[in-house]
Amino acid sequence: MAGHHEEQSSYAHGEHSHSDRFYWLVAGVLAVVTALEVALFIVNEQHLIAKWLEVTLLLILSTIKGAAVVMFFMHLKGDAGIFKFVFLVPLAFATTLLLSFMVLFSGHVGIAG
Repeated sequence: MAGHHEEQSSYAHGEHSHSDRFYWLVAGVLAVVTALEVALFIVNEQHLIAKWLEVTLLLILSTIKGAAVVMFFMHLKGDAGIFKFVFLVPLAFATTLLLSFMVLFSGHVGIAG
C-alpha cells in the first residue's frame, strides 16, 4: 500500500526523473545564452548593428532563457495543459502590451530630453 501511495503521489505532483547532469546541462545553456546577451551589448557599444536589431536579439535571447527556466526548473514542461495555459496567456498578453508601448512611445523624448 505504501509503495502505491508514493507512486501515486509523485505522479500527482508531476515529478519527472531528470538527473543532476541534465539540470547542469540546462544551467550551462542558460549561462551561454547570458554570455551571448552580454557580449552583444558590449560589442554593440561600437554601434555595429542597428539599435532595433540589438533590442530584438536581446528579446529573443531573453525569451529563450525564460522559457528554459520555466520549462525545466519550474517543471512546467510536464504539467497539465491548463497550467501551461494559465502561465502562457498572461505572459503573451504582457509581452504584447510591452512591445506595443515601446512602439507607441518610441518617439517620446520625455521631460529631461
